[in-house]
Amino acid sequence: MEQRYKLTKAAKMLGVNPWTLRRWVYAGKAPSLKSESGHVFIPGYWLAEQLGEAPASSGVKCALYARESSSENKAAMDSQVDGLTRYAIAKGYQIISTTKEFASGMNDDRKKLHKLLKDQNFDVLLIENKDRLTRFGFRWFESLCPFKIEVVNLSDNCTHDLMEDLVAVITSFAARLYGQRRGRKKTEAAIKAIEETE
Repeated sequence: MEQRYKLTKAAKMLGVNPWTLRRWVYAGKAPSLKSESGHVFIPGYWLAEQLGEAPASSGVKCALYARESSSENKAAMDSQVDGLTRYAIAKGYQIISTTKEFASGMNDDRKKLHKLLKDQNFDVLLIENKDRLTRFGFRWFESLCPFKIEVVNLSDNCTHDLMEDLVAVITSFAARLYGQRRGRKKTEAAIKAIEETE
């Protein structure tokens, strides 16, 4: 997990008042991480940059994976990749590949993700948050993948993406339901035809 500091400790390290740092966070001048309980933390890579501390290379090979639901979110994709890159550099990781993909988190046929998972020539797969990799079954990925999956931001995000995935789930269930009804009718027709020929 990324090294992070409580807002008060980070402010002390920077030599500023905690309220000043809080204002920077609200104004978007300083990045922050929010825990599930709502506490605000300052990421270590940003503090290292502000304090002029260059991270030592760890020799860890890292692959970045960024996903957005639609190509309309190109700016968000660029921001996501930039954040992952800065995080990897701050951790001293050697970035060997960057994969960008526009697809739903519910889509299990993401060609670029499939290719990345087959390569497995890295030690760490770096993602912004769990939803960027998958909406469901994240722990299965963690258990089955031979590499470590490192999540930069553990808080939930992106209501827009969740709405798109909800629509995809409803559409999928509706298609299956109507498909089953049609399938039942075809089966009944086939049985009737067999009985008539006998």
